[in-house]
Amino acid sequence: MPRDDDRQMTFIWIPHGRDPGSTRSYELSYRRVRAMLTGAGVLAFVLLLMAGSWFWLAAQAARVPGLTAEVRELRRDRVRVRELGETVERLSAEYAKVRSMLGADSASLPAIDPAAPAASAEAADPPADAQPESAAARPRSSLPRGWPLAAPGFVTRGHLARIRGSHPGMDIAVASGSQILASGGGTVAEVGEDSVYGRFVRIAHPEGYESLYAHASSLLVQAREPVHQGRVIALSGSTGVSTAPHLHFEIRKDGRPVDPSALIHNPN
Repeated sequence: MPRDDDRQMTFIWIPHGRDPGSTRSYELSYRRVRAMLTGAGVLAFVLLLMAGSWFWLAAQAARVPGLTAEVRELRRDRVRVRELGETVERLSAEYAKVRSMLGADSASLPAIDPAAPAASAEAADPPADAQPESAAARPRSSLPRGWPLAAPGFVTRGHLARIRGSHPGMDIAVASGSQILASGGGTVAEVGEDSVYGRFVRIAHPEGYESLYAHASSLLVQAREPVHQGRVIALSGSTGVSTAPHLHFEIRKDGRPVDPSALIHNPN
């Protein structure tokens, strides 16, 4: 009795409408049939694997434009960070030079406003033991046109109030404890602390103008107190909704925010 591997399968080819003598028969062993089926299975598996690889490669290639855009944005961010670092280093070097020239420490070093003209004797802060000033000697009101810090600072965010819900002022990065100056002469309309602005000062100026100074660490004026342009009204900090020490500075006209850069001079 033949073994299974020795058995044969016979295939007969009978063409229709032709000479019966053209009939053909083919014999295949079970072993060869199994080999052919195994080869077909392997080939199908290879083709399926290649198709899956192609789809995976196509999906990865589709991500290339987005990744390229992200790389470009990261490169731009790296350039901006490097420029900011260079600016901070330059300001630190200049500050250290001034300290060494004056032989003073950070607590005794006087603040200088590079954007404002030299203060006159009439505009200077009165000494602590001075008598209350007369009505004629009260500080004069003026529009907010002066740089609101004793230090140059670095503008990190501008005015975007034209877009609803956007930033209605100017953010200026500066070291904590820097002197905040009144941008113009007027009367302190409000001092307080807010969950968003933190500690803030609001000054009323002529012609419906107001200036707002937020995220302060300390407030140095009181409500209804008259102040002149360049008066130290607070110290910078990071109170309220803030991720780093900076001054949030706003100018309003009839209650509506306006772009501060249209009125003040940026010393940078």
